Amino acid sequence: MRRLPDSHRNRTHPTPLQLLFRRRFKEINAFLAPFKRVLNFGFQNQCTQSKKGTHCAYQELAQKGYTFGQEPPIDPAYLKISSGTLLGPEEVGISRNDLSIQLSWRDQANQGSSFQRAMVMVFLLHPETGNHYWFTQAGHSTDLSLSVRIKDTDRDRSWCAYLCFYRKTRGDRFVFSDSVYGGRV
Repeated sequence: MRRLPDSHRNRTHPTPLQLLFRRRFKEINAFLAPFKRVLNFGFQNQCTQSKKGTHCAYQELAQKGYTFGQEPPIDPAYLKISSGTLLGPEEVGISRNDLSIQLSWRDQANQGSSFQRAMVMVFLLHPETGNHYWFTQAGHSTDLSLSVRIKDTDRDRSWCAYLCFYRKTRGDRFVFSDSVYGGRV
């Protein structure tokens, strides 16, 4: 019979690699914490009692969006705010005019699951501070463009824009598209 280990060596004497992964875990969780409500909404179909939206967003960000030794280590282009089976926006264009941010996308009428009108969710993030704007019903997928306004105090900041479509199915349930990173303005 195999004998039990003497102590928990990893807890008291972690290896350098374990310390790197612990730091990555801590930094990504601190990055996602300010907007966990957004992630819980966008990933509500994948959430369980123990797995929340931050867990779903963490996975993709840890695999592709975190670079050791780079400053800042987290690339916001790899952040996902939703995931699902609905056909999402394609060829997203973004522009900024002072306090207004305009988003546009390609017409996908009669393609896949886009035959019905879906709502548009827009998420604007300032990754350096964690400040964000969340517009749950910014428009409809058939509009092909929309405009959102930011506060005057945030005029000098650059914002990362994320866009996704969602549609109500029954009761309080929604079906989502995969979110798309529109760019930074």
